[in-house]
Amino acid sequence: MSYIAFPHTNTCISLFQGVEILRDNLTLTIKSDETVKDQVSVEITGKYTQPFFVNYQGLFKEIAIIFKPLGVNYFLKNDLIEYAPLFSQPLALSHWHSIAEELFMEENLSKRIELLEAFLLENLTDKDDTIVRKAMLLIEDFEKDYTMQEVAEHCALTIKTLQRNFKRLLTCTPSEYKRIAKFRYSLYKEGLQKEIKKLTEIAYESNYYDQSYFIRDFKKLTGINPKAFFQRVSKLEENKIIWEIR
Repeated sequence: MSYIAFPHTNTCISLFQGVEILRDNLTLTIKSDETVKDQVSVEITGKYTQPFFVNYQGLFKEIAIIFKPLGVNYFLKNDLIEYAPLFSQPLALSHWHSIAEELFMEENLSKRIELLEAFLLENLTDKDDTIVRKAMLLIEDFEKDYTMQEVAEHCALTIKTLQRNFKRLLTCTPSEYKRIAKFRYSLYKEGLQKEIKKLTEIAYESNYYDQSYFIRDFKKLTGINPKAFFQRVSKLEENKIIWEIR
């Protein structure tokens, strides 16, 4: 199976058993490998502003954990940027590999959930992300559509300090975060209803400046225009997971 993963504000940590993982030019290939059938791999995504291609080959085990934008930082000792500067990379932390081994040894789903929850609670740390969280809420207020300068002023920060904090905890700039968040907002709000509204109306309700700006941004983030995008993508979990199967 292959699919296209579109830009998202969330972060994913995936646990695999018995695979070889290859990365190249926004392409992630995960294929079964009998020579390492009992070995585990742990992969973490960073922020990406272009779609990337995921290719699954063969049969293997995977457990994926999806974290909200700032959530993953609470389960890592250091800031996210230190672990996930690229669109996808191995997470070289021994305790994550240990829990992956435990989970794959356990066949009972309920017990797996208990093991994973216990692990996460054990590794839960306190992080001061108050300023970044406040900035995110302002950026995600698409009705007011604050500029980055206004967001920085509301948070009593300089633009440079705001950018530095976003890079640390979210691995992207505030402007990149806004583009991705606005793109996702347009999908959730109107984009994938049974009868798709006119592009102009979607653009207006998602607070894009005009239809041409909406189309231009969509092409940057998806590689195709909005009309083709809405026709080709699939949705799961009430539009919260958007992808294109190939």
